[in-house]
Amino acid sequence: MTSGPQQGYRAVFSGLRTRSSQADASLDVLIEIRNYLSDTFYREGNPLGRDQYGEELAKNRFKVEDAVFGAFDTHLDELEYLRDGLRDNARNYEDAEGYGETGDLSSPDAPSFGDLPSYSEGW
Repeated sequence: MTSGPQQGYRAVFSGLRTRSSQADASLDVLIEIRNYLSDTFYREGNPLGRDQYGEELAKNRFKVEDAVFGAFDTHLDELEYLRDGLRDNARNYEDAEGYGETGDLSSPDAPSFGDLPSYSEGW
């Protein structure tokens, strides 16, 4: 009894690197947004007013800010982890395929994979 053709997995290094760059660009934008938000909170101070409602809300203001920035920082950490993982996977697959540090696929000795699959730009 024979088995059918072996199914393999082929990593597209450029796709991993592209996604890593996209995550890096998103990270830059999110850091700018976080900094802007932080500056706004600092600049506005207590925008809740000095009446009884504003004073009551002000008691929880710092807890709310801490929660917002804690969630933001957690999201940034996860995005950094994703970016680094994509970059590391590309490097690991390149090393496993013998491309080493150069990753030169233009070499006449580099294997040909035919047309590379297309990937959507969305996440």
